[in-house]
Amino acid sequence: MPETMAMNVIGQKDMLFILPEIILTVGLLAILCLTMMTHKKTRHENAGLMQVSLVFVLGSLAALIWQFAQQPSMEPETMMFGALRADLFSYVMRAMLLAGLGITVAISHAFLERNTKIIGDFYALVMGATLGGMVLSAANDLAAVFIGLETLSITSYVLAGYLRRTTRSAEASFKYLVYGGMGTAIFLFGLSLVYGLSGSTNFSDIATALAAYQGVMHPTLLLMVIMVFAALAFKLSIAPFHMWAPDVYEGAPTPVSAFLSVVSKTAAFAVTIRLLMVIFPGFPAWAELWTILAVLSMTIGNFVALKQRNVKRLLAYSTVAHAGYMLTGLVVGSSAGVGSIVYYLMTYLFMNLGAFACVIYFGILTGSDDIESYRGMVQKRPGLVLAFSIFLLSLAGIPITAGFFAKFFLFQAVIMSNPAYTWLVIVALLNSTVSLAYYINIIRLMVVKEPSDAVNAIPAHTSTPWALGSALTISVAATLLLGVFASQFLNYSTESVKQLVQERPVVVSQGLKR
Repeated sequence: MPETMAMNVIGQKDMLFILPEIILTVGLLAILCLTMMTHKKTRHENAGLMQVSLVFVLGSLAALIWQFAQQPSMEPETMMFGALRADLFSYVMRAMLLAGLGITVAISHAFLERNTKIIGDFYALVMGATLGGMVLSAANDLAAVFIGLETLSITSYVLAGYLRRTTRSAEASFKYLVYGGMGTAIFLFGLSLVYGLSGSTNFSDIATALAAYQGVMHPTLLLMVIMVFAALAFKLSIAPFHMWAPDVYEGAPTPVSAFLSVVSKTAAFAVTIRLLMVIFPGFPAWAELWTILAVLSMTIGNFVALKQRNVKRLLAYSTVAHAGYMLTGLVVGSSAGVGSIVYYLMTYLFMNLGAFACVIYFGILTGSDDIESYRGMVQKRPGLVLAFSIFLLSLAGIPITAGFFAKFFLFQAVIMSNPAYTWLVIVALLNSTVSLAYYINIIRLMVVKEPSDAVNAIPAHTSTPWALGSALTISVAATLLLGVFASQFLNYSTESVKQLVQERPVVVSQGLKR
């Protein structure tokens, strides 16, 4: 009898932990059922689908916050037979993913209504992709990592080709599928080496087994590290593994590009941080690999962005550059450095989704993604110009905005953790200076130049879709408030990473086992 009661308690804790995922899954199924029932696909029905999606997303986020509030001490523990880990890091990352999903749903409706009659499937797909990301954020087992990664990846491939009658969208989906399949194969091969060396798929068991190999140079170990990190670099769109990003971002529907740039990247960083901090700390070559990739990603992303004429491609290369900035925190591998990455991801979520929301709104008004089409926008939509300018200035790292504090805390943490990497911070600062050119150029075109033909064609009196306007308002407020209360959010981020550091096993040997 006591054993049965114990099993029930364990089951209840597991169900409570995954309650946000359960709510999101129920919402996904509800959307699919409602989509099949809405035969006429009227504006009213489509708006209802969006509202139902938002209710379930907000319900999932509310469940996550309530669950977190019930555990003030937040002692890390494993769930679902060790497959998932309940710790502060998993709560923070899952909350960010749900916030990004909510904004994506809100900014997508007006775009989808103009470009396709099948809207409900989109909400189901982004909810499914976010579910995969949430599993990745809490994964404590290689099997959970693979399930979460494939759930996120496969739905993303479909989302990229959502406008299936559009050649560019179909091409984006095909390219993403080919590159993604290659990345998955490489990742699986790397994980097979991890399993071969450790004999387990559980993170704790793997970390204990691999602790004996830390500091050891061996071809198998190097191949394992390179395979795993190369696949993760693909998911993070880090140069030179970024080849897919510009074409996919340009060809995919703009809400999908926004989703991939933020929600997908946040999930990829979550699993990367967990793998590095728990399983691979102290392994040879990984710090050097991330250093090289950080420099390449910052430099290629910023300098290629200078020549872009399509705003979605520009934001794609901007994403590559920002991934390079964040990698500097992984190079030092300290709690402060990695915690700064988590805070950076918070700020990046709102400022980049906000920027894409502005692109979506401008595309609805003009039907153009060309940067030159933004000329003179202030004369027709000053509110849109103000919001877009705030997001661009934050992405550039201008003071007062959250983007400035994100870069400041990140670079400060890198220098304080390891002064030998001061040169890397200097490279990042120089690249940030380069990025000012293409961010400020868009603001200059919108404010100083004479209106383009596309801007002149905008009707004088058109109302902003309420969902899109609400998402823009929330994103602007968050971009500013995350800067005002930067220290509080940074403390949460750093504390979440410290719990991961505490999970590291003690090194029991310094030589290869024979």
